[in-house]
Amino acid sequence: MSEFELPKVDLSGLDLTCLHDKTWAVARANIAIALKKFGGFEVVYDQVGPELRGGLLGQAIPELFEVPDVEKLINPSQVPYHGFLFQKEGFPFLSLKIFELSSKNNVQDFSNMIWPQGNAFFSNLVWNYAIHMKELLQMIHKMVLEILGLEDHYNSHMESTDYSMRFTKYYNDLSEIGTKVVMPAHKDPNYISIIGQHDIGGLEIETSNGEWISTTPIKNSFTVLLGEAFMAWTNKRFQAPCHRVKMDGSEERYSIVFSTIPSFANDVINPPKELIDEEHPLLFKSFKYYDYVNFRFSDEGEKHKDTLQFYCGA
Repeated sequence: MSEFELPKVDLSGLDLTCLHDKTWAVARANIAIALKKFGGFEVVYDQVGPELRGGLLGQAIPELFEVPDVEKLINPSQVPYHGFLFQKEGFPFLSLKIFELSSKNNVQDFSNMIWPQGNAFFSNLVWNYAIHMKELLQMIHKMVLEILGLEDHYNSHMESTDYSMRFTKYYNDLSEIGTKVVMPAHKDPNYISIIGQHDIGGLEIETSNGEWISTTPIKNSFTVLLGEAFMAWTNKRFQAPCHRVKMDGSEERYSIVFSTIPSFANDVINPPKELIDEEHPLLFKSFKYYDYVNFRFSDEGEKHKDTLQFYCGA
């Protein structure tokens, strides 16, 4: 495994009916190695074909951000980062998010905020993508829980989990010449994210020794990263990697981040007792995920290098 690239794990052709197949065991073993070393990996997943990926990232999402003052059409939310709209002062990006992807109605509701007359092309692409990403994330969660010996927790864990999809545009910023950081280094607060890039890369992952490695978008792979909530839930068996986006300021870049998050009704993060023993003492006190997110993106939360540790470290 190279120190300068995320390992690739092929999950093409697998689903939750393949639990006893050799290919499932091989993929799970590769994920275990990748998460221990990097907190993430590149997943190859042919079920999302070039037509769907290209239509969404190459047409539907650019058209979304071409709507004049699109950010003013989105209903505000009380939860930063997990709200419909996310920006960070001084950085040239705009993110829009859809929550609770349990039904197509939420996708259509989001679409109707932007296009009151409706946009079936956008809604259908987003929903089809969401179906595939949910299946992929369910497999990844299943494998990670098997790695930890927590197979019996899978159903209850997934029942308390929801999904979100964030579209981001990194826009032209000619204030500086050359390559620069357009999204600052950070860790995602959620469970697990799958990041889809299109044509233009820029996503970089920090390794344990402080080096930055680049990810290169290819037609059938996505970047999988663990978030802080999952790191806490696993009692830090795996780290949530720090990552950033760095690119030429004259380019435009689009990405999709599809994530598992705690549900609003069941957002208490508490490691299973099986992961706590003399060798692995409790590292994070129980906390409510959405309370943590509100703190993390507050002025006070932004002051801390490791906000999660400050907020609920044991």
